[in-house]
Amino acid sequence: MKITLSESKCLALLLLVQIVMMLIVQPGGDFPLNDDWAYSHSVEWLLSEGRIRLSDWIAPNLLPQTVLGASVTLFAGFSFETLRHLTQFIALLTSVAVYFWFRTGRLSPVESLIACLVLISMPSWSVLASSYMSDLYGMLFAVVGATLLLKSLKEPSVSLIISATAVVCLGMLQRQVLLVIPIAFMLAWFWEHRRWTPWVVFLGLMPLVATITTELLYFQYLSAGPGVPNAQRISNDRILPLLFQALFGENDRRQAVLINIITMIGYLGLFIAAWAAWWGARADNWKSRLYWTVLLMFVGIATLGTGWIPPYLDNNTIDAAGIGPFTVYDGLPRELVLQNRQAGFIWPLAGVVAVFGISAVIVLVFKSIAQVLRGRNHADAQIVFTLTVIIAYVVPFLITGFFDRYLLFILPFVLLLWSQVLPRMEKQKASKFKQPLALIWTGVVLILSSIATHDYFAWNRARWAAIRYAESIGANPETLDGGFEYNGYYRFEQQPRKWFKGKSFWWVKDDEYAVTFSEIPGYNLVREFPVDRYSNRTQPVIRLMHRKAPE
Repeated sequence: MKITLSESKCLALLLLVQIVMMLIVQPGGDFPLNDDWAYSHSVEWLLSEGRIRLSDWIAPNLLPQTVLGASVTLFAGFSFETLRHLTQFIALLTSVAVYFWFRTGRLSPVESLIACLVLISMPSWSVLASSYMSDLYGMLFAVVGATLLLKSLKEPSVSLIISATAVVCLGMLQRQVLLVIPIAFMLAWFWEHRRWTPWVVFLGLMPLVATITTELLYFQYLSAGPGVPNAQRISNDRILPLLFQALFGENDRRQAVLINIITMIGYLGLFIAAWAAWWGARADNWKSRLYWTVLLMFVGIATLGTGWIPPYLDNNTIDAAGIGPFTVYDGLPRELVLQNRQAGFIWPLAGVVAVFGISAVIVLVFKSIAQVLRGRNHADAQIVFTLTVIIAYVVPFLITGFFDRYLLFILPFVLLLWSQVLPRMEKQKASKFKQPLALIWTGVVLILSSIATHDYFAWNRARWAAIRYAESIGANPETLDGGFEYNGYYRFEQQPRKWFKGKSFWWVKDDEYAVTFSEIPGYNLVREFPVDRYSNRTQPVIRLMHRKAPE
């Protein structure tokens, strides 16, 4: 399937697809989503206090995002909708940066466009691109820095390395996971330059040393001033203990790590399946075809035969009932409402696609490692770089656990690694049916992701309409369980911070009023708020409930 488009047309199409997605999503409304209420506090504090201060709830460093958010709201006025529009712009920039990452990795304009469409079809993209979450801000710095460093591996340039170092240092001030970029560059640089002169050593170490120094200085600033967030301390302090537990088999940690590995492979398989099919891989002899056939049969029996179909994690962004998480009284963790999580036809179909993708991930892992080991000193430094980024990023999450949206960060690297390691089929005739199917699947997922995200915003709009009505009749954050985002935004910063027995975990003091999907025992219905939904899996109404008076 031969498609020829110019660079400008590919970029225009990439942006157009995302604009259409935003029109479908209709992400309006002045309310927080997921954890972004905690990120918004930093913007408000910067405007009111003139300093960077982080909520105890968050782990990212968040400096660039906070400065950008404060700069925009300084002129447009503070609102979650304003911050959301900023993220939408960042999402467009990130997609363009990813496009040039693929171009730097030797893909053609059309190949880069297809890879980008596969990336943004991941369901987490549409919701992260329309919230004030930190993921895409960190991803932007990571991809730009990685692109510059990848170029410098091909054509060593001091100016490129210095520019990349500056970008990665800024990225480190956004999200600490960017440390994987200079680590991967250092390894790839020394792999490529076997003659370690002082100048070679200096250039190889400079990005990593500068990034670590930046982190230490920022940590010192937080420690000496506003304080290091509890979530950041917990994240930093738990990796080594959990690693030792896994090594010594304590607290079932090995089993947890194994489950994390299997689950991560499942998700990555689902997310890269379209690209693996579109790009293809050389299978022009009977041994290769037999290998793929046996592998597909094994994975198919192991997954579909046991009913193991997506989504693989509970209470994540991707849920069988749509985009989540469902952070209201009768949603998580009580699960009192009967959400439609039946398989239907979509999730079994996704399971079939995932069988191919999981097989592709397994092949990619073995092929990548084998190619590096076989090449030894002569292995492609760019493959070493890309592979190291992936390994360095996923290993901590395999030890500690992860959310599905975390995998968005490494998808550009996984997609490029596939094209680096697995050469195209020499006989294009064999792949004629795969590329159209891959494009159709990508288009379907783009549409379904947008529809699910639309409904996520729809029920949240109805939820906040219920909250505002409750406040108009006398409720307040002390007496209303409005869900995680509402009570987190208004009550988390109150000291002392308490979780009250029998209440929702999001710091509810008194749930005299509750915003719910369903009618709950012990409460009277006050009013229903319709949800402008597209999918029948989405709850049709949001309810405001009032606790019955004791008899």
